[in-house]
Amino acid sequence: MKGLTCIMTRRGRGFALKGLSAMLLAVGILLSLTGCARADARDAYERATDCLLAGDYEQAEELYRKVVDAGEFLPYAYRGLGLSYMYRAIYPEACVSFERCLLNVENEGAEFMRDANLYLAHCRELHAEEEKALDIYNTMLKKETDPEVLFLRGRLYLKNGNQEAARADFDKAASLSTDYNLYISIYQLYNEAHMDADGAEFLEMALAMAEQSEDADYSRGVVYYYLQNYNESKAQLMSALEKNPKNTDAMLLLGRVYLAMDDVANARAMFKEHIEDKDLAATSYNGLALCDIAEGQYEDALLNVRSGLAINDPKARQALQFNEIVIYENLHQWELAKTKAAAYVTSYPADEKGARENEFLNSRSMS
Repeated sequence: MKGLTCIMTRRGRGFALKGLSAMLLAVGILLSLTGCARADARDAYERATDCLLAGDYEQAEELYRKVVDAGEFLPYAYRGLGLSYMYRAIYPEACVSFERCLLNVENEGAEFMRDANLYLAHCRELHAEEEKALDIYNTMLKKETDPEVLFLRGRLYLKNGNQEAARADFDKAASLSTDYNLYISIYQLYNEAHMDADGAEFLEMALAMAEQSEDADYSRGVVYYYLQNYNESKAQLMSALEKNPKNTDAMLLLGRVYLAMDDVANARAMFKEHIEDKDLAATSYNGLALCDIAEGQYEDALLNVRSGLAINDPKARQALQFNEIVIYENLHQWELAKTKAAAYVTSYPADEKGARENEFLNSRSMS
């Protein structure tokens, strides 16, 4: 998805992780550069990247290790190894891998180094090394005033209660960016910090920026969704679909709008349209599970979650796993909910909502 994927990625991961798509590009680059390099190392790299994209992180780690041991494609292999650890929440090893990636950089370019530094900062923060993460952002910003890095540093400042420094970074980032998703992401941070009044003006900025986007109807629909103006969001999304009936982003968001309006029947119809689309199936199953939860049909919701998880789509996995916890809670299957929550916070330690669920389940009696 265009807007929502970017937004949710910033929320769930801390910044716009672009590693998986970048790894695909790296495969093509390496194929053109290998020449006489050992074919087995190149093959291992390709298979490792396939595993990473498929969410098989342990196998990806094993294969990237083979590439590293062969001494081939070291910046790319160490970055892949770092991603394999990062997605399994093994942050000390992830930090080491990203550091080695940067140490072995030769001619990979500024964008490659930027991404590797952002991954390293992300893992530093989640490894309780926030000062080191801040140092990375400071160093990057001395070289280039990057709105994404300003956003990330501001997020870290806000997390640590430095509201003045956070606001300065957010204002600067907003002044440099034409991406309305960035404005929404800033609002979301304030919303999560229970500072909606501070974030509200960024939504208004997002709405003004959406007017200038290529797909303005869809973009306005996204912003109105976050403004909780669901009637206007619905109107904009339907207008977007009139112009482009194949706009799957608009269809899926419209399903969520219908849910927010308690129109479960129409929401279910929107999500059902995409069950046969392999790229959207897992997200659609998650939407159907939300419809089931809204109607109190928890057994059906669990079946839809399981169907979604079986597809093994990394883009939808986190939402599906969180909803699985919610379903088990509503089924009063407390031990299962507790087990699932413990696994969830291990995989997604930056998700405050998941942390609260885990804390709740650990604090209550399981009798």
